[in-house]
Amino acid sequence: MGKTRLKNLNTYVYIDSSNISNALKVFKIELDFFKLFNYFKKTYPKLKTIKYFEGVDREDYKKQKDFAQLQQLGYEIKTLQRKTYLYPAKYKAFKCTHCKAKNNVRILRKKKILKSNIDVYLCSELMSDLLNVRTETHAIILSCDGDFADMIAKVLNRNRRIYISVFATPFRRKNNYLSIRLKKLEKISRYYLINILNIKDYIKKK
Repeated sequence: MGKTRLKNLNTYVYIDSSNISNALKVFKIELDFFKLFNYFKKTYPKLKTIKYFEGVDREDYKKQKDFAQLQQLGYEIKTLQRKTYLYPAKYKAFKCTHCKAKNNVRILRKKKILKSNIDVYLCSELMSDLLNVRTETHAIILSCDGDFADMIAKVLNRNRRIYISVFATPFRRKNNYLSIRLKKLEKISRYYLINILNIKDYIKKK
């Protein structure tokens, strides 16, 4: 099935907002979510929904205001609260070649990482929406995250009425965001890896 015909199918869009926004910043592109919404609405006449996924901090009131505006535009806002994960510093013992004394040397600093498992949430929503559809349906995922690869393969294998396009930034040697796992899926029928830079003029902030 060619790209032109894909535009005539019932279409569901799933946006991994933090991932795709950060990937585009590598190319000095700031994503305009208002323009993005209008692009999908104009390009896919049978658009059913655009779901926006993001991990948030509880007290980020500016984000809450942004979400309200996006929701008013037509997005379905799907958020998860970020949790803090602490990783202790790691040390390794080295023996001095001269005095034979053992010294503990820090090889990794203590880290604090905020995570929300938004990829699991997106997978759950997509599978709930599409796994049992009985008409040809097109799913679009905006992300460079390889964690979606297994889910995509399983959905395509389970239901042959589904077509999945992933809009992602292209591979680059430095500051690469595109997972090789998404690239390897191109051998699977009904899967399309789309260079999101091809539509940059329609979705970027001026």
